[in-house]
Amino acid sequence: MHIYPNSSANLKEGQMKRILLIATILMVAACAPTRTVQEGVKDPGPRVVASPLPANQRMTVGIARFTNESVYGSGLFTDASGDRIGKQASDLLARHLVATQRFNVVERQDIGKLAAEADLMGLSKEQFKQNLMGVDALIMGSVAELGRDTTGNTWLIGKSKTQRARARVVLRLVDPKTGQVFYTQEGAGEADLSSSSTLGFGGATGFDSTLEGKAIDAAIVNMMNNVMATLEARRNQMQ
Repeated sequence: MHIYPNSSANLKEGQMKRILLIATILMVAACAPTRTVQEGVKDPGPRVVASPLPANQRMTVGIARFTNESVYGSGLFTDASGDRIGKQASDLLARHLVATQRFNVVERQDIGKLAAEADLMGLSKEQFKQNLMGVDALIMGSVAELGRDTTGNTWLIGKSKTQRARARVVLRLVDPKTGQVFYTQEGAGEADLSSSSTLGFGGATGFDSTLEGKAIDAAIVNMMNNVMATLEARRNQMQ
């Protein structure tokens, strides 16, 4: 007669290991940051075919002014210039426009710093002005709304916490020769970070100061299709 190991015990042990593995994976996944993009317009517009254009065929665009008009950004989110969030939104928009390889994006907000650098190089003010590239369109905008909240739930053996930031951004496209606003749009974006723990195991997230920037970026991304389509149509009219 053969004596076999306790197969029932081995089976239960294997099941417990699988359950613990699955629980561990779920807890790790619960601590991973997530980003949610929400459409901020009823019609985001048709997707523009973003194949690169040669530099001599690109429309030249300047970002003239970007301000933070939200109550949330006062005090804590200012720097020596007084508007860190406005500059952040401007930089994010410039990055997305440059990434399309369909526009020449020129600096306008920090033109004073460029003039100072040109002076160090021995260029006169007149030479500096002559070297500046003219623009076909100016982009002005503002962070109209910015806010965040933290919510949480507690149950018998665990708890969860979600930090969420929301932003609403408004853009205007302006003809630099006439000052006419030929297009305006607003977009909304959201970013969140969640964590949970069970029986004391899991992740605990502290205050995430990057969520505001991610929400602003999401709001800008939501507008890019329409902004690109409008600028492309404008470029075709100018040819």
